Amino acid sequence: MPAFKLGFLTHVHGYGKPAGQVYAELLDTIGAAEDLGYDAVFLAQHHFRHDGSRLPAPLVLLAAAARRTRRIELGTAVVTLPLEDPLRFAEDAAVLDGLSGGRVQLGLGTGGANAAAYPAFGFTRDTLDERYDTALATVHSALAGAPIGESSLVLHPPAPGLRERVWQSTSRPEKAARIARAGDGLLLGTFIHKPEDEQLPLIEAYRAAWTGPGRPRIGATRAVFPGDSRPAALADLGRGLKLFREQVRPFADLSEYDDERLAERINIHYGTPAQVVDSLRRDPALLGHVDYFFPVVQHEASSAAEDIRRLEIIATQIAPELGWRPAS
Repeated sequence: MPAFKLGFLTHVHGYGKPAGQVYAELLDTIGAAEDLGYDAVFLAQHHFRHDGSRLPAPLVLLAAAARRTRRIELGTAVVTLPLEDPLRFAEDAAVLDGLSGGRVQLGLGTGGANAAAYPAFGFTRDTLDERYDTALATVHSALAGAPIGESSLVLHPPAPGLRERVWQSTSRPEKAARIARAGDGLLLGTFIHKPEDEQLPLIEAYRAAWTGPGRPRIGATRAVFPGDSRPAALADLGRGLKLFREQVRPFADLSEYDDERLAERINIHYGTPAQVVDSLRRDPALLGHVDYFFPVVQHEASSAAEDIRRLEIIATQIAPELGWRPAS
């Protein structure tokens, strides 16, 4: 059995491209990943973005991917649940699960990256946790086939097993414990400075609180950018980091960081395949802890062909060295 399942996560960038082209290229990338043996693709959701991060409706795109693929798992990381009508979301997820033959993985969260969109949906940050908890309970109950509210109505179409394929994200150990008690998977984010300080406590709290049924599920994302050499990989990354600094400027001023320091600050693994393997092995919250590993291979300025090439290098030269074997 492989040490972990290999997926990839994308924030669906596409600076300067029409949205239709961005989505069509992503479908091609998902198809290429399946051909390379990848186990899963997870899509991020962002609202009202016109530069990078351009997908507000991941389930719609995954429905198209379901018809283009036969095996790869189709996930979200994450849907900003407080912005959704939870019953309608559960219905859409159930339809997608039917279309895909039971391949959906539902990653849910409060969506800090979408904070600027909260007022447009009619609420503020003070009610965020309450809205999330209420919506989550509704989704859990509906997917489990329980009667809805005081009625005798149940979710249609039924989605057997989808309740056991729900994931949640958090940055707080006490919430990681709640995620475990709910029987959901734990999703760990990409841009972290010190995994041992920021993610190991989440893993420990989650595992300590897990009571089943089944086994705990932990998935971690890491930015992975292989190249012919470490300087060449950093030069390639630099094109995206320039746009990344501009994108996050409203939240964080990163102008003092050059490309090398910024890549270190946000925990990007880059260099030759051998250097990336060594870097990932030294990550203290990754191998031996996770059941799913989701490299992020798309930066803000990369093309679909470049993304697919990185996926190929990871699948053929990096992940096998870490214990993964491609799906047949």
